[in-house]
This record gives sequence, C-alpha cells and structure tokens, in this order.
Amino acid sequence: MSDNTLIEKLLKLPEFEITDFKQNEHDMGFYVQKRERPIVCPACGSYYPELVIYKTRKQTIRDLNIQDQRVGLILSRHYYQCRECGGRFAEPISCVDGSGRITNRLRQYLADRAKTESFTNIENELQISRPTIRKAFLEEIKKLPTVSTMATPSVLGIDEICLMKDDYSRKQPWAVIANGDDHTVMELLRNRSKPTIIALLQSLKDPQKVKVVTMDMWAGYRNAVYEVLPNALVVIDKFHIVKMATEQMDSIRRRYSRTAPSQLKRNKAVFLMREDKLSPKSIEVRDAWFAEYPVLAQTYRLKESFFNMYSCPTRESAEAYFLDWQKSIPKETDYNGFRLLARTVHRCQKEVFNYFDVPETNAFVEGLNNVIRAISTQGKGYDFDVLRGKVLFTAGRKIVRPRIDFSTISLATPDSWRSKPNLPPQYGLPEDHGIPFSAVMDAVKNGCYL
Repeated sequence: MSDNTLIEKLLKLPEFEITDFKQNEHDMGFYVQKRERPIVCPACGSYYPELVIYKTRKQTIRDLNIQDQRVGLILSRHYYQCRECGGRFAEPISCVDGSGRITNRLRQYLADRAKTESFTNIENELQISRPTIRKAFLEEIKKLPTVSTMATPSVLGIDEICLMKDDYSRKQPWAVIANGDDHTVMELLRNRSKPTIIALLQSLKDPQKVKVVTMDMWAGYRNAVYEVLPNALVVIDKFHIVKMATEQMDSIRRRYSRTAPSQLKRNKAVFLMREDKLSPKSIEVRDAWFAEYPVLAQTYRLKESFFNMYSCPTRESAEAYFLDWQKSIPKETDYNGFRLLARTVHRCQKEVFNYFDVPETNAFVEGLNNVIRAISTQGKGYDFDVLRGKVLFTAGRKIVRPRIDFSTISLATPDSWRSKPNLPPQYGLPEDHGIPFSAVMDAVKNGCYL
C-alpha cells in the first residue's frame, strides 16, 4: 500500500495515483497521474501495443468540493504514439466528462442541483461558469422518460401558459400536458397547434387508458383529442367558463371606473367575490354602487346567476337552467359580452355539460402553471429547453427519496488501520471510527504517512 492510500480512498478516484497535495485557504490541489497505461490503441485497435510518450501536459480538472473548499485534480496527462500504426492519442480518463474540465461526479452534482436551484446561485457558490452548468443540466434532461414510456393516466389535462415573447413581442402560448391521476406535468410543448397536440397524444403508451380529457375552449385541443382518443370524454374546464362571466362583469366595472370616484376601483374585490362570501359591510358598499350604476348591478346578477348553473344536480337541469339564463340577458349593447359567453357555451355545449356527468376540472393544471411561472421567475430568462427540463424535474414526477438507515453503513477501513500506526497523538486513528478529513490533510503535510 502506497503512502497516499488513505487519501486516495477518501478521494474515491481509483484510476488516479496521488503524487502530491497542496492546500490554501480556499482550494485543495491533488497532483495525480494515471495508474495504468492504455491497453488498446484507439487508432488501430491493437491490444497491449508498444506505446511511447511524446509529450506530457498538465491539466486541471475540477472535482467535488471537500469541506467547502474547491478541489482541483492537477493531472500530468500523457500523450502517446503507437509504434505499430503511428497513431497519436491522449491517455483516456474515465472519470472526466467530454470537455475534460470537470469530473463526471461533479457534472452529475451540478445537474442535480440545477433541477431545483437557479444557475446563478450555483455559479456564485461553486464559481463554475453558467455554460458548464447549463451543459450538465441539458445532458441530464436527456435521461428523462418520454411520454411514450410513462404510464398513461386515466385523466389527462391540457392547458397552455404564456411566458416568453416571440420575435414580434407577442406572448407565445406553450401547451402543458398533465397527468390528472397524480397531478404532475407529463410534457411542456413549444406550441399548442393541433398537429403538435396530435403527435403528443399519438405517442401515449396506452392511449385507450385515457377516459377523460380536461381542457379550455381552444378548438385545436378538442379536435386533436377526438381524432386520436375518440373514446375519451372531453370536459371543458368549468373555471374557464365562469371566468368569462367574471371578465364580462368586470369590463363594465372598469368602464365606469374611468369616470367614477376612485373608490369604485378600490372596491374591485367586492364585485369579483361570490355573493355568499361577502360580509354585511361589503354588501352595503356593493349596493351603494348598484344604486348609482344599474347596469353594473345587472351584470353582477348575470354573473352570479351563471355561476349558480354549476350547482344544478344533473346535466338535464343544468342545460335547462342555461337556456333560462340566456333568455334573461337584456338586449342592450351593454350586455353583448354575456351574449358572447352564451354563444361560446353553445359552441362547446356537449363538452361544457359533460362536467355534470364527470365532474373533472383543470384546476390541478392551473396549480402546475403556477409552479412553472415560479420556476421561470427564478431563472430570469431561461430558454425553453432549460425551463422545460426544470419543470419536468420538479413538477413532472413525485420525488421519492431513500430512507436514511445508518445502521447499514460498514466501515471501508484498510487493514493497516487496525494496526494503529505510530502517529503523533493528534493524528491518532481510532480503530472503529473514521477521522476528520482535515486531520488526514494535516498528517500528510507533516509527513505522517501510513
């Protein structure tokens, strides 16, 4: 066993032999070299070829931090020439990524942290460039399961989210495909076009397992589902429908707010809140405004009565209620927005009232959209590929962490430790316990090798 066996075991890079070690306040430098010469020439494929070293170059490779100190592997890397074919090559390093700048385990560490942390935080803490972190993360994304390999849910949610602007400064809608069984994101798509949705649905592992698909009123979603999943029940999300009623009422309130006293703008919540949630004081404030603006009062009643449609016990009663509500809309132009709402419901009548047969909503997808927005805000400019990866890693699956069980840990102690080597007392090695890494380093610097 060499003098540096203990340090090599702690470093856990068996292909390297440690030749020297240096340390300052912030950094550790391990001088290393390959233990074994290459046994195959990559140029001619010869086994155990006759090789000569034609040059040696020092290469610094970043590794995982140790005790919050940056670790560098200072490698004397040999470059060989094969005497059998004349080919030249650098000695292969198995523990280093393709760039040759960081170890594979550091790359994996960066990728794992990047799943939940911003690139900026990692860069500032580890002093590793953003491009290196991004590259490690994008490589990790490739390991994600595809929709074709995932278990197909019985309930599928489809929605969109607008975060980034395109070349024309317009918000670009991205389609969010969600698993309604476990409330996770299955995929984030660059657009919501019908061909894109069809391709996604066709890639499902077991499309026949999908029983219900929840969505908003976007026709492309419905047409794609009917084409690929003809046996699935399409349910238009009720919250998207009632949101339209709220928006129509609020448009009237905003119109009056332009000329009305400023209190009308500040009392916005009074009008948006459901009537049964208002306090007596809020009702008093609301009715005072109603007395002054009768059209606002009427639009509020239309909004509230439309909401009540979803309290109907059956599909038939809900459809009858809707027809009565439609007839109650005044003919004045002030109420054109509610007539538009009625036409929208008529256009998607089957899918809207499917809710009363299967009361599924897209509420879980809206919750996932909030997670996506939070990730985007954290990143401050993530491109689509990075944002997609972060969404799928954080909201795309349930994280199951292994249970902690220290009782199963066995000491990887060399036999020589048992002999209690003749070290100064401050560097004593207990027989059945490990020692601080700093003590090992101090022992090495003081010439106390095993």
